[in-house]
Order: sequence, then structure tokens, then C-alpha cells
Amino acid sequence: MKSNYFVERKDIEVDGVEDFVFFSEKGYLLHAVAFRRELLHFLNSYNKNAKNKIECLTPHMLRHTGCTRNAENGMDLKVLQYLMGHKSSKITNDVYNHVTQERVIQEVLKTAKNQLKQA
Repeated sequence: MKSNYFVERKDIEVDGVEDFVFFSEKGYLLHAVAFRRELLHFLNSYNKNAKNKIECLTPHMLRHTGCTRNAENGMDLKVLQYLMGHKSSKITNDVYNHVTQERVIQEVLKTAKNQLKQA
């Protein structure tokens, strides 16, 4: 998908928004239905030879994943809220920002390391 759809175009604006990520091969904005279809095609191709198959993957799942990864990397919650287009940071944090066991461990270790530095 990356080779087909990550086309940098600065000349398209929709409702005051620019810098879209996904475009068709002809350079037009990729419609949500087309993106979902391409994602399904990618998933089916991947699963043909994959040892660990992915049962389901949707654009909305990618939205949740993107939010979580940005939060894991320390993105400011208000910035993340803005990027997600939410009216409230509560929605961003409580619905889209998922916590994994690994994330909990990393945060606890980071806090412990900071406390040792201060001691």
C-alpha cells in the first residue's frame, strides 16, 4: 500500500485541511471505501503466506493503533486530541489510547530509573 498510496501532494485542500496521506494511483484523494477495499486486498495477500494470520483489519483499527502508538511515544495529549479530531481529550485518552502489559512495564521501569537518578 505504501508504494501505491503515499504520494505527497500539497495542492489539495478539503474543508481547510491539507497534507492528506492516501491518494489513488492517479493522484486523487482515496475514498474511504476504496481504502477499505485496498486494505482487505493487502490483508488477504499477507495471509496467504503468513505464519501468523491477521483475522481482521479495518481502517478504524488503524486509527486506534495510530493513537496508541503516538501516546506510547510521548505525544502530548492535547496535540493527539487535535490530530484525532476529538472535541474532548477524554475521548482520545479513554477510547483510542490503549494500554498494553508491555507499555505498563516500560512506564514503571522508566519511573523507577528516574527515581534512582534523583536519589
